[in-house]
Amino acid sequence: MRQSASQVIRRPKLNMTSYSLNSLHLRKPWVIAWWSLAFPGFGHIACGNMAKGVFLFIGEALINEMANINLAIVYSFTGEFARAKEILDTQWLLLYCGILAFSIWDSYRLAIECNKLSVLADREHAPINPTYIGPASINVLDKRNPWIPMVWSLLAPGIGQLHTVGTTKAVFLMVVSFSVIVASNALPALGYTAVGDFQQAKAVINWQRFINIPSFYGFAAWDAYVTAVEINKLFVLEQARYFRDTFQNAAARKPLPRQGG
Repeated sequence: MRQSASQVIRRPKLNMTSYSLNSLHLRKPWVIAWWSLAFPGFGHIACGNMAKGVFLFIGEALINEMANINLAIVYSFTGEFARAKEILDTQWLLLYCGILAFSIWDSYRLAIECNKLSVLADREHAPINPTYIGPASINVLDKRNPWIPMVWSLLAPGIGQLHTVGTTKAVFLMVVSFSVIVASNALPALGYTAVGDFQQAKAVINWQRFINIPSFYGFAAWDAYVTAVEINKLFVLEQARYFRDTFQNAAARKPLPRQGG
């Protein structure tokens, strides 16, 4: 039977698969733009646009490496401005500025558009399917303590996303963060620091790659916390709609009249 126009879901509120949970919810555009400033691509990933976010992330990482931008930042912070100017490749730097500006602008625009779609989906009472049983996993909407995935993400970026039904995002964060941690020699430097050998720790560390690590940890922890909060909201919304549609008498007066004197 052909589906009527009134039955078509124009703006679904939630899409849940074996590997991801993507939903429309309100986001602060300036926060999204800030994450794009911290690392291009993160703002788009936070808005649920993994494809564009990963593309911008890879482009930024390659151009940053060619231009030695992170290393120049480290030298600038330590007052070695002449050395920062010497190692900085201005041609690649100009390309980097274009990607950075586009990432900030487009993620801000995308957050605004997602907010509009979220409001419309709420007004249209878009259905929410609380359970997905697939060939690879079983995913459900349930209550989660937002601090738990946040703490796991601070231990290892991406683990918190596994807790919040974001396997695709988790794999991406784990691969890139672990690769950067190993390439920067952060773990040997941590070992030297633990035994008080600060000079050796400073000598082995690769600052060009190490400076990216705080962005990875910060974004992973923030994203895991926000995702858990939004999952809780979807859980409450789905439960409220179910009880209203299943048990509430449509003919009942609302609010119900008081009984007795």
